[in-house]
Amino acid sequence: MVQELVEAIPVHPNDRQILRFLLGEMVDAAAPPNFFLGNPAALRRAWSTRGRSLLRGAVQLAEDLTGNLGMPQMVDGDRFVKGRDLATSAGSVVFRNDLMELIQYRPRTETVHSIPLLFSPPWVNKYYVADLAPGRSIVESVLDRGHTVFVISYRNPGQAMRETGADDYLLSGLLPALEVIAEITGAEEVNIAGACLGGLLALMLAAWLPPRHVPGLASVTAFNTIADFTDFTQLTQGGLLGPLLSKYGVAALEAVTAQSGYLSGRALDAALRFLRANEFVWQPAASRWLEGRSPFAMDVLAWNADAINVTHRTQQYVMHELWMKNAFARGTAILAGRPVRPDRIRQDVFLSAAADDHIVPWPAAYRTTALLPGDVRFVLVSGGHVAGLLEPSHAKARYWTTDKPLPADSRAWLGAATEHLDSWRNSWTDWLAERSGPRRRPPPTGSARHPVLQAAPGSYIHT
Repeated sequence: MVQELVEAIPVHPNDRQILRFLLGEMVDAAAPPNFFLGNPAALRRAWSTRGRSLLRGAVQLAEDLTGNLGMPQMVDGDRFVKGRDLATSAGSVVFRNDLMELIQYRPRTETVHSIPLLFSPPWVNKYYVADLAPGRSIVESVLDRGHTVFVISYRNPGQAMRETGADDYLLSGLLPALEVIAEITGAEEVNIAGACLGGLLALMLAAWLPPRHVPGLASVTAFNTIADFTDFTQLTQGGLLGPLLSKYGVAALEAVTAQSGYLSGRALDAALRFLRANEFVWQPAASRWLEGRSPFAMDVLAWNADAINVTHRTQQYVMHELWMKNAFARGTAILAGRPVRPDRIRQDVFLSAAADDHIVPWPAAYRTTALLPGDVRFVLVSGGHVAGLLEPSHAKARYWTTDKPLPADSRAWLGAATEHLDSWRNSWTDWLAERSGPRRRPPPTGSARHPVLQAAPGSYIHT
């Protein structure tokens, strides 16, 4: 009845989308299991613990209201120490500036490919999604396949960095990283791989670099990345990102970041959790506040809670240029004073997307294939936005590929794709090896010009 009323209101379709979202959130929030008397599990636990679960839940509710933006804590972060349990691959910081640290990892094979690999992380999460934990580390996988690996670790910006923009992440991030890698390894080309916004920045770097630039890029890999934001809000969870990306949401974000100088990473994480509110908000709330249970001890949840702030200027560029104007896909984007058009990307490109991704829907990620003029390989993997990226080889892992020309429509691609009961990492590392040059002895760690500053995971991971 209420839904019919929303559909009958004479408003703009975008405003109706916002009303649908708000209505859905209210319905989810009012579900009986979210209240003590409507939650049989909470009632049973209160009886069996003689009320102690209620007391513990009340304490945890107070903790979350005062220290976690009112959101239920999903993970016991104290169980995981960065450098001991997370981000454990051996390496060294070989470069540092005000924006980032560059980590070079210790080789794990007697010989390595001559073209090194640089990982470009998203600037809204810590880099160690690429080096989560032993057995779940992308860094570990490519080191074992004989690659020299470097990773950028961004500093968590505060108010003083409010004017740091997307161009700074290029000029003070990716570009100096390429130059340091070339100086240490002697390589004239570097492979680059990025996840989410880090993958988009890697693609924009490939479009920004002039021809025959040394060091250049040998190939580009983009995991769970969207470059074409056409109808993005409609594709994402039935349009649940609409309120965030609407004119009202953008105005609200502008007001927040203009005052504070940045968008809180914790606030952004809270907003994204409402894309799957039942799974990421209300179920954890019922478990923690009504049943008095402790949060999970999961490495990926610990990483997810370790968010990075987004500077005011970066937020403006992403929201206005990339999302609202769709400037990169349309070929009108300017970054660090130069046009960045996807049809200028001549490198081979590997694109992967996750079938259950609620942040970057795989059909939206697939659209990137139509923007690129070169050799493009697209792989669809099982799992979600993060789980798909971390997926190790196990019985449930699967991915889909096709050797046929890529059609414009994602559904046509899926209809022709072949399912593989294996981890996508094997497909990617085979593809990467073909673009990484002959084998050689591993280069030194650091150099006279760029000496080792400290052991990985460095300092900025703790900011």
